Amino acid sequence: MSLTIGGLNIYPIKSCRGVPLQSAMLTGAGLAYDREWMVVREDTGRFISQREKGLLALVQVSLPVEALAAAQWGAGGLPPDAALTVTAPGMAAPLLVPLARRPDSEAKQVTVWEWTGTATDEGPDAAAWFSTYLGLPCRLVRYLGSSSSSSAAGSSSSTGGLPVVRNTEPEFAVNYETRFSDGYPMLLVTQSALADLNAKLAEPLPMNRFRPNIEVAGASPWAEDTWRDINVACAADGRTLRLTSVKPCSRCKVTTINQATGVAGDEPLDTLGEFRTGKVLGWNAKQKPWTHAVFFGWNVVSRTPGLLCLGDTLTPVTKQQPADLVPAP
Repeated sequence: MSLTIGGLNIYPIKSCRGVPLQSAMLTGAGLAYDREWMVVREDTGRFISQREKGLLALVQVSLPVEALAAAQWGAGGLPPDAALTVTAPGMAAPLLVPLARRPDSEAKQVTVWEWTGTATDEGPDAAAWFSTYLGLPCRLVRYLGSSSSSSAAGSSSSTGGLPVVRNTEPEFAVNYETRFSDGYPMLLVTQSALADLNAKLAEPLPMNRFRPNIEVAGASPWAEDTWRDINVACAADGRTLRLTSVKPCSRCKVTTINQATGVAGDEPLDTLGEFRTGKVLGWNAKQKPWTHAVFFGWNVVSRTPGLLCLGDTLTPVTKQQPADLVPAP
C-alpha cells in the first residue's frame, strides 16, 4: 500500500484551533499561514498557549478561500479586504484580522520559548478581543520574518535591533526558519500511529490532540520512526518535494486537553509513557534527557517550496540513523 498525504492542517494562531486543508503551500518556514500569529502577554510579550489557557482550544480561526488558493502566490495576490476571522464561545462578535499588513503596524518585542525578537502588533481591536476572552491583558502579534505569508516590506515598524527571523533549534536542523511553532516548522504523524495508540486507550482520541501539519495514510504503525528523507510527488505540478524528519516530537500537556472543551485530563500521556518514552525506544542512549519524555510524531523541515495536496504520494528515501539523534556540534 502506498503512502499518501491523508490530512493537511495549519494553525494560523498559535494554540488556537486548526484549519484542515485540501492543499497547502509549502514555504521556507513551513506551511503558509501556519503559526503566523500568536497571542502574547501585554506586559512581557511572552507567548500564551493552551498550557496556560485551555480556552485557546475553543478559538476558531478561518481564512478566506482566496488566501488558501495557489493563485495568490502568483500575480493574482489577495483582495484588499481579505481577513482572518476569529470566533469563540461567549464573544458576541467575530474578530477580523486583515491579511494585508497595515502600514502603521507597530513593532513589539515578543518571546516564544528561547527566542526573543520583533513581531508586528495587530492593533487595539485584536488586543481587546483576546484580553476580554482570556481575562488578562494581551496582544495579538504577527510574524515578521523572511518567510511570512505576506511580505514584511512596507511596514513602518522598527525592529529595534532585535531579530525578525526565527530559526529552528540548531541542535537538529541548522539554519531552517520557523515561525511561532514550538521549535520546528512542521509536524508529521501517521494515522496508523494514532490507531495503534487508540487501541490501547479506554476512550479513543481524535487527531487534533496532536496538532499535526501532515498526516500520512497507508503506513504501518510507527514506521515514521525509521524515515529520514521523504520525497513527495506533488500532483499539482508534477514536481517532487523533499521533507526531512529531524527530531522526534516530545509531547506535553496540550495533548491532554480536550479540544472541544478546553479541559485537561491524563491521556494520552499516561499510556504513551508505557511504550513511547525515550528509554523504551532506546533513544536515550544518544539523548539522556529523553529518558522519560514521551514521543508522538516527527518534526520535519524542507527547503523545497511547492504545493502539497491531499493524496500526494510519499516515498521515504533514506532511513534514520543513530547519529541523526545526536545534536550537531
